[in-house]
Amino acid sequence: MLENAKMKSFWENGNGKDFLQWAKMKSTNQFFDIHLFNQYDLKVDALVEKWMNNDDFKLIMKSLHQNKFQQNLPSDFLEFKQDFHQIPKWFASEKIQKACELSERSGLMGLLILRDFSLLGGYNFANLTKPLVATGSLEKGAVYRLHNTLGFWVDVSRTNASSLDLRVNACLQTRLIHSASRLMIQEKVKNWDQEKYGVPINFADMIATNIAFTVYYLYGLNRLNFKYTSEEEEGVFHLWKYVAFLLGVPQEIIPNNKEEALLYFQWWTKYQNSPDEDSQKLAQSLLDENTPVNLLKLEFLKRNMAYIHKSVSNYLIDEEIKKNLKIPSVRFPTFIPTTETAKYVS
Repeated sequence: MLENAKMKSFWENGNGKDFLQWAKMKSTNQFFDIHLFNQYDLKVDALVEKWMNNDDFKLIMKSLHQNKFQQNLPSDFLEFKQDFHQIPKWFASEKIQKACELSERSGLMGLLILRDFSLLGGYNFANLTKPLVATGSLEKGAVYRLHNTLGFWVDVSRTNASSLDLRVNACLQTRLIHSASRLMIQEKVKNWDQEKYGVPINFADMIATNIAFTVYYLYGLNRLNFKYTSEEEEGVFHLWKYVAFLLGVPQEIIPNNKEEALLYFQWWTKYQNSPDEDSQKLAQSLLDENTPVNLLKLEFLKRNMAYIHKSVSNYLIDEEIKKNLKIPSVRFPTFIPTTETAKYVS
């Protein structure tokens, strides 16, 4: 994979610079294993391919979706599922609890950050968009992706008594979907450029996606003046380390804090291709999705979801990315994020 010089401005003038200032860090040139772009969940891919060939995959997914045991499930799936529920020695339930409490406390504001900053801003990195396009995200529309992404965030960050089973089940479903998607792309997309994009849904990109739920989320809360403690911040990174571990990423390469995450992210961005027409189409699809949110306390805000989303994205996303993705400006970009109105969306 070739380095992209254009991504340099992200760290000198854009959101990367903002992240470094927030973390009180300087720009670095730390290197990670380039082979991460071609490493993936080999073990589960082999299982999923077998289950798909034996017509077991749909039954397995149905059992996970309904969260109940189905007859005639393959024995190797039952063994894998049992092993999947094993808790690693480094797992700290008190840190997970802190993260979940923050996620619930941030409420709709957290969802807006993930939607209008993490997800939308992530389309600037073309390598992340290619598996989405290959698996039909453009045709399925933004509602489908939003439902899956934000629903996953809610499932893995709940504080109720059943949250452990819910979290593990959500990660198991996602891990199997990742494998099925990768196998589909490898079989049907004959012109997939592995030299340019790496293997679909590779470990390198999965860590970057993890950063969307940690760095982007925490920075966004900080920028919107939503207060959280150092213990809650530590908890967020611990929760998403556990989630990434459940998704099959080797635990030794998953960031433990914002410093480690930004060291990795700065290296990863060097190998991202510039946003293209697919990136812009995905961004536009998300911008066009403005379903009213019942959690909003004011009717005029419910009726103006498009303005709210554009206001948050204009406030948080840097100028070059907005230009790259053709994100339209709004007349008062700080109206929602920085005024008393913000309390009505949290």
